[in-house]
Amino acid sequence: MPNTPGLAPVTLPVVLIRLFRGVIQPGAQDRLLRELHDDVLPGVEAHPDVAFAALALSSDNSPDEYLLETHWSSLQAMRGFIGDDWKTPRVEYYEEGLLVSVSAHHYVTERIVSRAPSNRPVQPVIRLDDVEIDSHRLQIEWNGSSLHLPPRAMAAMVALASDPGAPVASAELARRIWPGSAMVSPYDVRRVIHQLRRLLWSSGTPLGISNLHGCGYSLELGAPVVKPRTGTIQRHFRPGSMLGPP
Repeated sequence: MPNTPGLAPVTLPVVLIRLFRGVIQPGAQDRLLRELHDDVLPGVEAHPDVAFAALALSSDNSPDEYLLETHWSSLQAMRGFIGDDWKTPRVEYYEEGLLVSVSAHHYVTERIVSRAPSNRPVQPVIRLDDVEIDSHRLQIEWNGSSLHLPPRAMAAMVALASDPGAPVASAELARRIWPGSAMVSPYDVRRVIHQLRRLLWSSGTPLGISNLHGCGYSLELGAPVVKPRTGTIQRHFRPGSMLGPP
């Protein structure tokens, strides 16, 4: 690939991109998008072989459709998650009766791409005793072990780790996890914290998250190994809202 003046060549691993498109039945948008936003997207984001996941709606709602874009590290990883019939788009149980049609397309990136140099500073590694939190690599390392975090979980971790033991309000976490977004509810924050807490516990990190009633959440070092509650968080939705309560 020829270099473009002013752009820096960057070496990247091969990435498989999957674009899944669904045309939504009239009147079914709110129900379907709640399911996609609250259950499907977080599950995909948490997969260790997914580098990127995004849910998008058509800009003019004509036709009324959504696009789920995922970037996978390999075909084997994607096939293990979607199934051997990954080439054939299928309607999942939560989409039955809600979609007019579905389609899926797959692309592979080239190893060398060109992009404008980024002016964003790389966030430093946070070190807490024997724990290193690397937000650039989305990874926590301690005593020879490591844990990969989804981007939103890492944003919450960085906010909490900036001052361990100190409370971080839900509103501040919302600003750190979804910068520039006004459509974020306390439920969205709770969902990310719930996911982060489960990942920290299941991987055996010496970190825990405490609920400080009325104040927010705090990160605890050397936290006792207490299994977080299983199951899903109780959800309450406003009519017409896919983001939960105000």
